[in-house]
Amino acid sequence: MQRILNTQGRLRIAVVAGESSGDLLGSQLILALKKRLPHADFFGIAGPKMQAAGCTSVVPMEKLAVRGYLEVIRHLPELLRIRRQLKRQLLADKPDLFIGIDAPDFNFGLEKTLKQAGVPTIHYVGPSVWAWRSERLKKIGQCVSHMLLLFPFEEKIYRDANIPASYVGHPLAEIFPEVPDQLAVREVLEIPPQKAVFTLLPGSRQSEVEMLAALFVETARKLLDRYPNALFLVPFVTRETRLLFEQEIWKQGAQELPFRLMFGHAHEAMQAADVILLASGTATLEAMMSRQPMVVTYRLSSLTYRMVKRKLRLPYVSLPNVLAGKFVVPELLQDDATSDNLLQAISNLYDDKRLATALSHRFADLHLSLRCGAAERAADAVCSVLGVKA
Repeated sequence: MQRILNTQGRLRIAVVAGESSGDLLGSQLILALKKRLPHADFFGIAGPKMQAAGCTSVVPMEKLAVRGYLEVIRHLPELLRIRRQLKRQLLADKPDLFIGIDAPDFNFGLEKTLKQAGVPTIHYVGPSVWAWRSERLKKIGQCVSHMLLLFPFEEKIYRDANIPASYVGHPLAEIFPEVPDQLAVREVLEIPPQKAVFTLLPGSRQSEVEMLAALFVETARKLLDRYPNALFLVPFVTRETRLLFEQEIWKQGAQELPFRLMFGHAHEAMQAADVILLASGTATLEAMMSRQPMVVTYRLSSLTYRMVKRKLRLPYVSLPNVLAGKFVVPELLQDDATSDNLLQAISNLYDDKRLATALSHRFADLHLSLRCGAAERAADAVCSVLGVKA
């Protein structure tokens, strides 16, 4: 681990991001802050985007980008060692401000120690206390001087818990076009115009794909029986998740199905779709911004599902429904997640063009509600915490 150097006379801001989404948020925030605080130096744990924006990384961000229970357990000693070393350095040479971006399990511990030592702490991206485990709010209040939030409904939750918070908007809302051009995307992907396009996203984690791959392949087979002109776009984040899906295709003898397996290009695959079938998660927000109809599904182990269900605070789990405050997209979870149910839900959306159009208009409203210059608003909030005029 590199030594953090003290640059006398300059504002020093420590920033820690844990994975690629946090790296994007961090890079946008750093660039916005540099306009307001040209005398600031940024350091911490950063990915390539944050480093390109001018943040010195003292630990490779990949060390923190660990997903899945088994992977976390395997890497836990190293993660704890990194946090201890970083904590010692930050306490020995205190920054003017600490910003933790997502990665709550790693960042909250740092933030609590630094806040107790008199360092203002900001956490960017609130954990899903609105969905479950609201008891975490008390712990968050002990760790954080100010929260930066992606969704408008979160602000009241934190303020009611006496945690200073600012809704800044969602950066993805800035990336997606206000009016997606489906025909142009299909031309780029070389999709014949007569095709019925179904985009399948069985999850970004290996555990999710392991749980959903068989269901998605079964559903695709039934969709092809109903729509012989079907094409299935299946984008993957990693080689491991793609391999798991390919293994399920071979296991079911479904090699003849018209799957187009893709590395990346998930946004294009969503925009090209007539209907999207996907695992619950951040991807539902991206699908909403693609303006295409979707069906959301998820499966957990029986024990985990029972534990999670007891703590759920809302009747729905997907972000479009949470944002709308009601069911606007179908959710088929756990025992309801069967290929017959998914087939019917997808067919309803594909066959009813008026419903699809109404959904697209609803998604547009939700998209625009999140499009409010997230990086600029976040930078203004940071300056306010620092007591600096933006």
